[in-house]
Amino acid sequence: MTIVTLQRLWSVAVPLLGAALAWSLLPEPVAPWQVAAAAALAPVLVVTSLLAVEFTVAAAVDPRAPRQPLPRVLRMWWQEASVSLRLFLWRQPWRSGFPEPPLARDPQRPALLLIAGFMCNRAAWKPLLEAGLLRGFNVATVNLEPIFGDIDAYAEVVQRAVERLRQQTAAARVVLVGHSMGGLAARAYLRRFGDAQVARVVTLASPHHGTIFGRLGHSRNARQMARGSPFIEHLRRDDHGRWSRFTTVATRDDNLVVPRSSPLLPGAKQVELDDVGHLALIEDPRAWQVIVEAAGAGAPMVEAAQRSIASAT
Repeated sequence: MTIVTLQRLWSVAVPLLGAALAWSLLPEPVAPWQVAAAAALAPVLVVTSLLAVEFTVAAAVDPRAPRQPLPRVLRMWWQEASVSLRLFLWRQPWRSGFPEPPLARDPQRPALLLIAGFMCNRAAWKPLLEAGLLRGFNVATVNLEPIFGDIDAYAEVVQRAVERLRQQTAAARVVLVGHSMGGLAARAYLRRFGDAQVARVVTLASPHHGTIFGRLGHSRNARQMARGSPFIEHLRRDDHGRWSRFTTVATRDDNLVVPRSSPLLPGAKQVELDDVGHLALIEDPRAWQVIVEAAGAGAPMVEAAQRSIASAT
């Protein structure tokens, strides 16, 4: 089953479940508007409730000092919910087939491969691509499938995408950009295939040292992201010599990667951001600027992207 298929099922099943519960639990006669309202509210209640648990557990296990004011936490929670609902109900299930940006056969043009994370597909990068900040880059996207597979096996998925991007653009090396599990897949690729074809790696909120929430997952890749898992330990031992070419971005308000320092690698360029949740980070203009700068595109291109980011914010 592909990510698109699974998320289409989710985006349809949850509203239908809400409608069915309204039909069976509300006193008769049940009005059509009540059924419709229950169908619309069901995904919102599911997502906001799960995120409330995540933010609460994250704050309890790895509290910030000083603590964030409650209004700011509530704003981040709502922003994370808004991004999640757009992404999982609409963009990923129904709008992931958008065409790749046109590629130019130009070895001087930076080539970027965008790697989505757990339960996400290429549509997660759509806001970044539509912002126009990467117009001067050769950019490709890749999905990590099978959905619940072994992260080590994703190395081959990344390898095929890297080779395809290099062949189409004549780039000697590419920049790997991974969100969440996508950053671990990039490291699995480096461990298996080496770094000869990689100029730099940018990871956004990737659980390099694991996350406590990994233990709650039932899939192989979720368990691999748990703190202290054999997979995390093998990565730590095998590729620390490459960390100097990494740029690692963490949010100090991460609701899913806990401890919140887990996305940072020693020896890498470390960037910490505030006031943004785990999934919303992929739409944060500050993270976009990090990607643009890390790609080493040259001063004119970086300056143009920074102006675009400044105008967007």
